[in-house]
Amino acid sequence: MEGISSNILSSLTKGSGINIEQLARDLADVEKKPREERLLGSKEQEEAKLSAFAVLKFNVQELINNFDQLNDASELFQPQATLSNDPSLTLSQTNGLATAGRHDIAISSLATSQRNFSNQYVSKDAALNSGASFNITYNPTSGDSSVINVSAGNDTPQGVVAAINAASVGVTAVLVQESSDSSQFRIVLQSSTGANEGFSITSDLLDSDLGFHDATNGNSVSSGGLNAAQHASDASFTVNGLAVSRSSNLVDDVIPGVSFILNKPHAAGDSDQILIGSETATLKDKLRGVVNSYNDLQYALNEISSSDSENDELSGALRRDLAAVRTIRDKVYEAISLTSSTSSNGVTAFRDIGVKLVKDGSLEFNELTFDTVASEKLVDISKMLSAGTTNQSRYDEQPQGLAVDAISLLEDLTDQFDGIFASRSATVTTKLANIEADLEALTERTEVIYQRYLKQFTVMETLVSQLNNTRDSMTDTWNNLGLYNNK
Repeated sequence: MEGISSNILSSLTKGSGINIEQLARDLADVEKKPREERLLGSKEQEEAKLSAFAVLKFNVQELINNFDQLNDASELFQPQATLSNDPSLTLSQTNGLATAGRHDIAISSLATSQRNFSNQYVSKDAALNSGASFNITYNPTSGDSSVINVSAGNDTPQGVVAAINAASVGVTAVLVQESSDSSQFRIVLQSSTGANEGFSITSDLLDSDLGFHDATNGNSVSSGGLNAAQHASDASFTVNGLAVSRSSNLVDDVIPGVSFILNKPHAAGDSDQILIGSETATLKDKLRGVVNSYNDLQYALNEISSSDSENDELSGALRRDLAAVRTIRDKVYEAISLTSSTSSNGVTAFRDIGVKLVKDGSLEFNELTFDTVASEKLVDISKMLSAGTTNQSRYDEQPQGLAVDAISLLEDLTDQFDGIFASRSATVTTKLANIEADLEALTERTEVIYQRYLKQFTVMETLVSQLNNTRDSMTDTWNNLGLYNNK
């Protein structure tokens, strides 16, 4: 106001010289400013709320993600398996389904594939049917026969190999050069391993089997009247004294969580031992992840709801919406303290494995308690957390374990339609839109006030100009009268 007054006083000394446009704008802005400041303050508060809900939603989602790490039994532990010295087998893979213990493996025979050698050819391009096409019939031990066409011009050893491989019937064909002078070639056929992978070969040619079953070509092993260099068979071995056979030397279904490869048969009376120990570092890391994300969320809730904190720009953003803070806090507490739907042998919840709330409301992980329970009840811990399952469907209506139980509760908060973050954010967004509309309306009203002042001051300016003109006229008249009287 001081600037406006000075402007008027200084202008009046000059007669008609007031900047009526600036004066009208200043007066209109004076009326606008208190309302605008209130609206901008409200806008800042609502934007802080929106950011606060986004931060809390992020923290809740992090907690959900850490619970999800406890959902599959196979990912809770990384068991360590070892073998006895000079083993006849090789460990391939171990996952969380493996349990501590010892398993004796005695191998009698390995799984083998069938292998057959063709006639010998002087060239890989030697014509087998004078350039004409012919058919080869593949007859598997189990399943239907397949007819393989060798096209005209490709009736060569190399053409036969290409045709068989292209047909993908269950055998692999390779052309092998037997001599260094490139004058001796044979086709070698090999199946997958397993007793059901045997086969025989016939063709339209005069030598119908192309020598694949001739003993003189090295196919000297006979089984059921069929000659081969090696016949297909299953692996035979015992697991803890139980006789087992498999079609492959890679075995992944006799010891839960353990895969191994059979390398060679054992001598009579010998065996190998697979020793499985329990490794709990992986699960401990996952539990620490839950504890840390929970504590991060509690810190965010405290800061955002406190009117005293000055740590960051969102401090106290929800101090007027403590109902929302309480809803989030209660739901998170319920998730962290609930009893598992798949309790096992006295292991019912986080509190039983060393994860507990302390007086200040934070979570704490007591590894000593965990180690004590895990030394005897590792399988029970797995069942409590994950129902002892891996990749269990969320929709099979079966008990899921504590991890999914907790996730289901927390997802009530993050639901994109009905969750508290969605509903509160929608309310805040509506308020912000209303504030923007009010600011726009205030600007329009201020413009109306400005125009009214400008109109009034224009009238005033006109009157002042008229008075100044009258004054000047009268001054001239009196001056002229004085001159006249002096004469």
